[in-house]
Amino acid sequence: MNFMESFYTALEGIWANKMRSALTMLGIIIGITSVIAVTALGEGGQKAINDEMEKFGQNTFNVFINWETKEKIESDDLTIDDAAVLGRISPAIEYIVPYSGTTIELKGPKKEERANLTATTADYFNIQKRMKVTKGRLFSDTDDKEQRAVVVLEDKLGEKLFGQMNPIGQRVRWGNNSLVVIGTYSEEKFKFDMGQETFGAVVPIQYYNSLLEEPSIHSFMGTAVDKASVNSAMQQAKQYLTRKHQKNDHYMVRSMQESVDQFNQLTGTLTLIFSIIAGISLVVGGVGIMNIMLVSVTERTREIGIRKALGARRSDILIQFLIESIIVCLIGGLVGVLCGLGIAALISHFANLPPLLSWNSVFIAFGFSSAIGIFFGLYPANKAAKLDPIEALRYE
Repeated sequence: MNFMESFYTALEGIWANKMRSALTMLGIIIGITSVIAVTALGEGGQKAINDEMEKFGQNTFNVFINWETKEKIESDDLTIDDAAVLGRISPAIEYIVPYSGTTIELKGPKKEERANLTATTADYFNIQKRMKVTKGRLFSDTDDKEQRAVVVLEDKLGEKLFGQMNPIGQRVRWGNNSLVVIGTYSEEKFKFDMGQETFGAVVPIQYYNSLLEEPSIHSFMGTAVDKASVNSAMQQAKQYLTRKHQKNDHYMVRSMQESVDQFNQLTGTLTLIFSIIAGISLVVGGVGIMNIMLVSVTERTREIGIRKALGARRSDILIQFLIESIIVCLIGGLVGVLCGLGIAALISHFANLPPLLSWNSVFIAFGFSSAIGIFFGLYPANKAAKLDPIEALRYE
């Protein structure tokens, strides 16, 4: 019996027991579906979030206090002058600005609204390229140096505070402070932000510090001249601050790329763990295939005896049952791939995450299906091949 005859005979055996074959495939289908869905969602979500993070600037970095430092943390550990000096002396730094932030209540003529207040310098707007002026203007270095009580509002915040009124030139109140609105801006938000919608407002940092009993800077935000210079820019900033303030291991620097790499490592680990868990069902499905194939060998003992009596070799019987086991696994694998991609597409539609078809995962799924068919089908096939034709013909 040649290979094609064995193939057609295996198909006939599967078709003759359609319900049993379908139930046998179920474990493989569930396992492959889980692996493909998890992989597609994991890789697609990872790519989508990486793309979003890159919009925030591949060359950006932050400098902040190491809160685990053994040195005493003081209000002048980061200063406006430090940022200005770094911007002048470091050839790797394009822009670097002091940054402080808090949540406040802003009151306009129409209503009072919670806002995320950012206090910084005028170069902040050169770093945040996602911000576009919609009305008026942004504050300048002069506004900052003269500590002018001006504010730039996110356009949606302006609409809530002023309704249909033009906010430019109007005043908003923040506690006992009155600020003049000089501009509004729109900002592209992080696509996967699941938190409560919030609105921003930006004020000059020297005005903000003038309101504090003990002025302090939370962090520095900077951009390097290009992607290759990010590490140099971070190291120069850290070395300068360490040398000036005479504090070792007191400052930390982190780039956007480091955050992306950490995220990729986390999602990669989670995808691997979920894939392994899903892969366990493939092993369970393989045990089911072995069980069903043993039942099939028992049921077809007389058929095997007749084939051997007519001249079928041991290898012919072995190949026939092995092919039958592999076909069951491959059909289950194909159905599982289609179901996995369908489930991934459905979930991604509602979660706003594009599924990413990984051909590697498809090939691995089919390879694993074939391996399961061979591994768990080998014992039943070998058992069938070893049957004594005389004893097989006597079997009832």
